[in-house]
Amino acid sequence: MAEALRLYPPAWAMGRLSLNEFELGEYRLPAGTTVLASQYILHRDPRYFPDPLRFDPERHTAEAKAARVRGAYFPFGMGPRQCIGEAFAWMEGVLVLATLAQRWRLRHDERHKVVVEPLFTLRPKGGMPMVVESR
Repeated sequence: MAEALRLYPPAWAMGRLSLNEFELGEYRLPAGTTVLASQYILHRDPRYFPDPLRFDPERHTAEAKAARVRGAYFPFGMGPRQCIGEAFAWMEGVLVLATLAQRWRLRHDERHKVVVEPLFTLRPKGGMPMVVESR
């Protein structure tokens, strides 16, 4: 699930309003600047995730997490404004997947081209048609 959230985080970007003037790299930004951080873009940066478009659950082993730059993976945000629902989302995701996988095999209907739609949350445009087979 962690790798799916890397590629398709629920929120594709988050904004913050600076209270004070600050430096960001070589730029000096005034108080009141809106700063956007995009999980969707950072999670695809090859500096932090080699071959970033490849689905690889091994990126989330304890060793891989320890080696990763802090803040490179943040599907639910981070810091004091991190999503309050993160623990629930992990629990719900695991339970739903485990329950469905016991009885069903799901395959993406390949006739449907997946196009991401970055609204308030990131979602597949037109849904995600699946072929459902009994196990």
